[in-house]
Amino acid sequence: MIWATLADRRHTLRRPLGHLAVIMAEPGAPPHYCLVIDSSDGGVRVSTSHDFEVPNQFMLRLSGEAATYKVVWRKGRQAGAKLVRRAPPKRLTRFRGRSG
Repeated sequence: MIWATLADRRHTLRRPLGHLAVIMAEPGAPPHYCLVIDSSDGGVRVSTSHDFEVPNQFMLRLSGEAATYKVVWRKGRQAGAKLVRRAPPKRLTRFRGRSG
């Protein structure tokens, strides 16, 4: 067990997820679904379908939150990406109907 710990070069704890998410290559680009296999505070590991290659930099939407990532490794249909920046949370505004 100690060897596995020493071989793992991550700076933060990895959490298994197995959640569907959406990858956007750039604003306005068509979304592509992926499976987020695991995540950490510093990045994610995603798996995509055979007809889509994860772009070098992308936005990932997961559970209502969005962040930008940069790919650091690829292996088959999987890619590991480091967090570049989190999108600011969207503020909810109350709808106010027009009067009169």
